[in-house]
Amino acid sequence: MSASILMKRMALLVLSTLATSVLAAEPSLLLTHATVIDGTGTPAQANMTIAIEGERIAAIYPDGSRPAPKAARVEDLSGRYVIPGLIDAHVHLTGAEPDFAHYQPHLQALLRGGVTAIRDMAGDDRLIGYLAGEANSDALESPDIYYVALMAGPTFFVEDVRAQEASAGEPLGFAPWMQAITQTTDIPLAVAEAKGTGATALKLYANLPANLVTKITVEAHRQGLRVWTHATIFPATPSDAVDAGVDTISHSPYLVWEAAPKVPDDYGVRAMGDFAHIRPDAPQILALFKAMKQHGTILDATLLPFEQEAQHDSKSVGAGIMPWSYAVTRLAHQQGVLIDVGTDSSGLPTDPQGPDLHALPLVHTEMALLVEHCGFTPLEAIHAATQISAAAMGQSTQRGTISSGKRADLVVLTADPTRDIHNTEKIAYVIKNGRIYQKDGS
Repeated sequence: MSASILMKRMALLVLSTLATSVLAAEPSLLLTHATVIDGTGTPAQANMTIAIEGERIAAIYPDGSRPAPKAARVEDLSGRYVIPGLIDAHVHLTGAEPDFAHYQPHLQALLRGGVTAIRDMAGDDRLIGYLAGEANSDALESPDIYYVALMAGPTFFVEDVRAQEASAGEPLGFAPWMQAITQTTDIPLAVAEAKGTGATALKLYANLPANLVTKITVEAHRQGLRVWTHATIFPATPSDAVDAGVDTISHSPYLVWEAAPKVPDDYGVRAMGDFAHIRPDAPQILALFKAMKQHGTILDATLLPFEQEAQHDSKSVGAGIMPWSYAVTRLAHQQGVLIDVGTDSSGLPTDPQGPDLHALPLVHTEMALLVEHCGFTPLEAIHAATQISAAAMGQSTQRGTISSGKRADLVVLTADPTRDIHNTEKIAYVIKNGRIYQKDGS
């Protein structure tokens, strides 16, 4: 027998052995008799089994339609409901806690409260990158963490103390994760430096004209990064961002500037729009929604922080901001714009002592606002906090729905969330990457 024929036969034998081992692999965990709400927006399916193998969902099928593997752990979920792990698509961890030891219980509280992935939307990437490495390898009990690098006009860094704190020790505007961009900036190099931080996306924050928004977006996509922007970047408008091809625009109240007679060059007035006289259904805003739908641009509404600001510091926002924001978010939803769920917070409620580790994550509150004020059904709000938030993060292939091959990130509930969105708060336990985390910490 020739050496080449022998090698071919050996290769076939190896491939056959590998295929047999894959086919023979049995689920390590079976969730049976569950009502599954899969995150796609389709109706709940009762009496279903979810088979989990390692960190992944192996299959979903009707109870009893397949024999139960003898070696699998079986969890009987009769009377319980399963949704995908919730995703908070807009958090800020930097400064939320004084040190790493305090971040551990903070992130644990998010996970046990149903949040299995988060996107940090600008801060100190030295800290966030470390936390992400620990969380995404499951060395830290935490949601998986993805994060951005920020770009803005030079004046932003002079004005904003948060950016100064997040880049401490680096020349202002020159930290790879906090870059000042001008017409003379080497955009490919700036994007490459941002990517080198481990960020999976850029955030274009403020004080950038439309031509730079376009140049940055094109280059970021060329280098495999997503692009998030404030809805109005000042002076760049929401339609400038959408036309540039950005993936997500943040903050419903900032949409008001699309119909304003003039957009200032500086972001300082961002929450002071003319909510009294510009209608949510102004022709310019309706045209914007049409373009967003055509481009697949996601709206990161972040209603909760503005509601809190309107209640506690009303002079810092324009009069009528919340009725307008609810109405424009409702209209965007009606017009077919994709809307994710982000809280623009540390993910947890805070009090004067800091984040409340005993409270549920704020993602539940943001979902309730969509239902109670913006015309979403509970099923649509779950869809927003799972499949759409995963898409916003660029994670659609990995998470966001209960589908074969996706990560086994699930929340098991004791009551039906499609009847009452507040039932997402009634958590029996959370599964992340196939591992069960009990609500009480056991």
